[in-house]
Amino acid sequence: MTPTSSKLRFGPYVTPVMASGVFVECEVRGLVKIIGVSSAELPWPIGERNGQEELVVFKALARAVRQESPQAVASAWGVSLAMAERWKKACRQPRQRKKQTLASPPIPWKPSDDELIGKVSLAEAARLTGRTVTAVRKRRRMLGLPDGRLAVQKAARMESLEQLAETACNVLRLRTKALGESLAELRTTFIRSKATVAFWRSQQSSRQALDIGRRREPVTG
Repeated sequence: MTPTSSKLRFGPYVTPVMASGVFVECEVRGLVKIIGVSSAELPWPIGERNGQEELVVFKALARAVRQESPQAVASAWGVSLAMAERWKKACRQPRQRKKQTLASPPIPWKPSDDELIGKVSLAEAARLTGRTVTAVRKRRRMLGLPDGRLAVQKAARMESLEQLAETACNVLRLRTKALGESLAELRTTFIRSKATVAFWRSQQSSRQALDIGRRREPVTG
């Protein structure tokens, strides 16, 4: 093994953020359940299926398996060389999707398919079952399912909406406070201006009264 064969040449490879309990598709083992994250040099989600726990070969890891050497993948993701070679063999060809034509009968829905489309997104369900997004959407509507998101994803979306609403409220509160301060300054300026005008008017009235008094004084010879 050459020194460079254990180094990643392509990338970057980023660890995906996944919540425990989420179902994703592993290109080697199929649908798996996320149960944790590895502690390797490049942490990666661990998937469980039929009691077997193994890294999930998807996203950046699947790309690395196709591009990098098995030695580099084994070193970066903390797995054996034999496992990395097994992954590379399984990922050598992209997964083939079943096609439905006019000559072929409709693909029957299985109970496992119905369970699957209730756990993953529409696009993911279409890819895993070999159907179109429209077909999955119609099936979900028939089963009474509102959408293809997991409860965790729904909660995350609601949390993000609540954060946006809270941010908007904070901005509105700050702008309202600034507007109140500006109005207070305008009120103070108005009161001062009014007092200044009253003062000068009183001074002008005093000078006018003084001039009238001087004109009325008798002239002594």
